[in-house]
Amino acid sequence: MRNIVYALGLIIISFIGCSGTTVKKEYDPGKTISIKRFDKDIYDYLKQPEASKETTLKEKYPVLLPAFGRIAMDNSDPSTFFTSLREYFSHSTLNKIYQDALTTFSDVSEYEKELSSANALVSEYFSGKSLPELAMHVSGFRENVIILSNLISISTDKYLGDNYQAYLDFFQPFERQQMQSKYIVRDYIKAWLMSDIIKGEVHEQSLLSSMIYEGKILYALSQLLPDRDANDIIGYTPQQSAWCTNNEKNVWQKLVKDNYLFSTDHMVITRFINDAPYTGLISQESPGRIGVWTGWQIVNKYAKRKNASLEEIITTDTQTILKEAKYNP
Repeated sequence: MRNIVYALGLIIISFIGCSGTTVKKEYDPGKTISIKRFDKDIYDYLKQPEASKETTLKEKYPVLLPAFGRIAMDNSDPSTFFTSLREYFSHSTLNKIYQDALTTFSDVSEYEKELSSANALVSEYFSGKSLPELAMHVSGFRENVIILSNLISISTDKYLGDNYQAYLDFFQPFERQQMQSKYIVRDYIKAWLMSDIIKGEVHEQSLLSSMIYEGKILYALSQLLPDRDANDIIGYTPQQSAWCTNNEKNVWQKLVKDNYLFSTDHMVITRFINDAPYTGLISQESPGRIGVWTGWQIVNKYAKRKNASLEEIITTDTQTILKEAKYNP
């Protein structure tokens, strides 16, 4: 798999490896997901660097360790990796952030429990497939999610709460909104869906195809995390969701009237899909990503009208979904 970086919402995902993360397995309703604590193992080394610990890290994380080096420190040289690692995390502010992340996520059992429940649904919906191995790292405000061959790692220092002091100088309020621990499970599963399950259409991308792609992701998340509120799936506040609902008809009419739906202009697509304080082509009162929310409503409508399975919805093309959803708020 070629190296790619996606920026969709707050998630930034690095794909490194040569194969997908999905492994077909027999469905085991008793399987428990355990998160590998790469973050703790690295910090243990940083506190007391020893050659024996370097050897252990190389053996325990043969793929994640060098990938982390390339992503966090831009260092892929094995001969200088650990020197760079110590230098990178020697900064007092970054060291404090690392300690805060470890304290906040000292116990991850609640996330493992929810991921285990989601994994049972993954196996049910996707013919015996399973979530890959999962890990945690601290990147120093770099990549939220690292995706490797059969492993996904979350950067816990990006989930310390929207009012975390160190965020205030680096991130705007709309960015901090999703930098909360409640989004960790969602982001693990979203990363897996994006890398292995839901593929974008190969022809020229339009705003509509981007909307439907994002809508499929949110619909799949809602099915795999059935106990989650819709606001937690998309990352909106109740007020933002209420604005979308109250203005759904006007938004759709604007998209149609101004010929935005089939636009292939990257700037138009970005302004409707990417995270922002608001969707400027709609209204300064609107939330960002209004195209994502609208795409989700179209996919929801299609799912209800067709009573289609999750796999069928994911593989159905954009034009079919739009036509047969008969979306007209």
